[in-house]
Amino acid sequence: MDLPQAGALRLTLPDARVHDALAPALAAFAERHPDVRVQLGRAGGNAGGASGPCDLSIGLEPPADPARVAHRLGALRTCLYAAPGYLAGRPPPEHPIELAMHDCIGLHVDPQRGDAPRPVGWRLWRGSERVVVMVRERYGVDTPAMAMQLAARGVGIAALHAAGTAARHGAGLVPVLPEWEMKPVTLYALSGLPRLPARARALVDWLARALA
Repeated sequence: MDLPQAGALRLTLPDARVHDALAPALAAFAERHPDVRVQLGRAGGNAGGASGPCDLSIGLEPPADPARVAHRLGALRTCLYAAPGYLAGRPPPEHPIELAMHDCIGLHVDPQRGDAPRPVGWRLWRGSERVVVMVRERYGVDTPAMAMQLAARGVGIAALHAAGTAARHGAGLVPVLPEWEMKPVTLYALSGLPRLPARARALVDWLARALA
């Protein structure tokens, strides 16, 4: 395998869910490859002004443009967490259907959805089982960091990505319905090149291992 070449690598990310989920892996990659400068930006925004053939973007689905090449990274898994103090005040749910009786913290990366007062369907998976629960979202937020802070303060049950274990432990959160998870989102690294340069290939491989 080629060693990563020194230089800049521009990476665009779609939304806050992906930022939080990939941050630990990106920090570890930077430590492992100090000569590669990863410049981050959001989709549709600025990623530091770098140019060249090593640019990558992270997408939530394969590209519709046949000129873009998709490298599957893995699934972004989301599980449920709450503060022990919240769970001490009412019986913890033993089945997803019981979430309808709890205060929940919804994550909406589309701000137009976050302020809807109507019940919201949470889709949970356990093996081949699929359950849709209409939950009462006491709070609707647009970043995982805010959802985690609110959950840590005991206001409800939050759906948080499965990465970032250290941060959740630091916030004092515990799993809720640990055998269940939300419908996963598949991430792809998208490029306009049929063959990635060494430093881009190294980052794709690193992120794929982190999401395995």
